[in-house]
Amino acid sequence: MITIDCTIDGEPYSPAQLDRLRYTRNLHVLHQLKRLGATIKQTDDEIDRLSPAQAHELNVATRLAHGRDGLRKLFADQLAQSDLMWKNLTTASQGQPLRAARADLTVTGMTIDDFHALLTDFGRLESVVVQANPDHFYFQPLGAGAAYAMETFGMYGVPSDLMVASDRTIPAPVAIDDGFHLLLAGTSKLASDNTPIDVIAYHQSRSLPQGFQIKLCALFPARTPAELVDGHALHLAVEFGATLAIIAANAGTADSARPTSTNML
Repeated sequence: MITIDCTIDGEPYSPAQLDRLRYTRNLHVLHQLKRLGATIKQTDDEIDRLSPAQAHELNVATRLAHGRDGLRKLFADQLAQSDLMWKNLTTASQGQPLRAARADLTVTGMTIDDFHALLTDFGRLESVVVQANPDHFYFQPLGAGAAYAMETFGMYGVPSDLMVASDRTIPAPVAIDDGFHLLLAGTSKLASDNTPIDVIAYHQSRSLPQGFQIKLCALFPARTPAELVDGHALHLAVEFGATLAIIAANAGTADSARPTSTNML
């Protein structure tokens, strides 16, 4: 049995809250895909009548069916907009502190080694990443520790198409808390032209007697809209909570994989 307790800025988030957010984002992305010409037989009204499970299954199936090339073609205009946004934000924010989106999870019933094994297995992540968050469009590994990935950061605006890479040697953008260790660090470039942008992952963890604690942190240029940064904290909670549930389900504990939330952090 696993439990997952989530807090963001000191506020607890319940499973019902995160499930509702996941449901509304699945509906949003389905309408977005259909509007751009994706192969979805349901009408917009029929999409709005899908159950949470049906919306999730249809969204995952649609994104996987179109794949990287199909999704990039559908979102060509939007990806050009997001490329320009990140270039402008990175340039305008030079020399200023990065803005952080943070979510804290306490997990019982699973070890940090179980979790880290998936994070570093980019082959397995290819399908898990798409399942874990409605705003993850594709994840295509490039080799050890690197991948192309398309997602909507912070549920804000349009998707971004990036090349992401693990790099534990980057200068620490935030301090590691006492008793914690660096779990994952990563950098980003635009997939279109390899322009580096100031979008950084910097997650830390510590083992507990019955599980582990993770402090998730994504960093953005200083001029990034607050709506994106704040929204991405929720994005992280949805993503990692679902990933942990997938790991538990694959380990044969699916009946106990539903997260719970209390203010334990």
